[in-house]
Amino acid sequence: MKPFVPAILVSLLMLASCSQPQPAPPLHKELNSVYYWKTVFNPDSAETAFLQNNNVGRMYLRLFDVVKDNQSDIPDYKTYPNATVKFEESCVPDTSMEFVPVVYITLDALKAMSDQENVLAENIVTRVRNMCEYHELPHVDELQLDCDWTGSTQTSFFNLCKSVKENIADLGLNWRLSSTIRLHQLSKPVPPVDNGVLMVYNTGSFDNPDASNSILDVKDVEPYLKHLPGYGLHLDVAYPTYSWQLLFRGRHFVGLLNGVDLSDSTRFANKGENVFIALQDVPYNNRMILEGDAVRLETSDFKSIAEVKKLIDKALGGKEHSNILYHLDSKNLSKYSADEIKSLYSTAD
Repeated sequence: MKPFVPAILVSLLMLASCSQPQPAPPLHKELNSVYYWKTVFNPDSAETAFLQNNNVGRMYLRLFDVVKDNQSDIPDYKTYPNATVKFEESCVPDTSMEFVPVVYITLDALKAMSDQENVLAENIVTRVRNMCEYHELPHVDELQLDCDWTGSTQTSFFNLCKSVKENIADLGLNWRLSSTIRLHQLSKPVPPVDNGVLMVYNTGSFDNPDASNSILDVKDVEPYLKHLPGYGLHLDVAYPTYSWQLLFRGRHFVGLLNGVDLSDSTRFANKGENVFIALQDVPYNNRMILEGDAVRLETSDFKSIAEVKKLIDKALGGKEHSNILYHLDSKNLSKYSADEIKSLYSTAD
């Protein structure tokens, strides 16, 4: 015969059990960090050496994008994961390095899930957890959401962040939640996350035919720095180490190119510091660069990064922070000397 327990005592026991605080997520540490933004996760030997030589302690690894599903009529499935990273067999290094799974959310997807952010949050957290477990991703203490939210989508993104934190707790995951912060978001309210990463790249309009460098230009960065000293969230800072080629036709942006030999003077004529005009039709993958098209070559040169970094460090006023390079790619990183990389990872005294 079971002993009788007064109802009031049962209620008190349940209340005490429910009120037990959730374990706090690990504290954020300041570490040399890097983004990994490729569709296949398989760092080559040069990239592995870069991690070791520069004491990189944290990798922000994009797992998938969330995009709008234009075909689905089911309310709970207005979005779906896209461009999921593929892991090569045994490619995850045996290391003490922290891994931060990153999910990129398009604005169309965010708008599609307005008022249903809790559904999207559950889908994201469950999928990230399953991928981390399946691929045995070590030392995961944080999940990051990357979204270029604006004033009109701010409420929806903030609701999503709150729901993601709730789902993290419900699943018993000891994770922080972070988000990327773009320069234009510095003047807006702070999202409900534990920490952020200030994205100091793609600072200009890449589709503007008159821009000189949309990846990084000190003139694009300076106006926003007045908001940085009083920003109410711990921020790490991410700087670009990549280059790209932008194709314009009749002053209209057509798309991104990669690896086109612009030094071939039989096909391209240099018109200005970094603009090349096609002298003939040039085959490129499944399309054609037409005679007269303009290709703008943009790079992240060390001098420009160092100039912007100096301004950022001054605006932060000595606040401790990590510096992050975007992104881990041996071809692009080989353009910087060891001393230049060391300088980019250094923090203000």
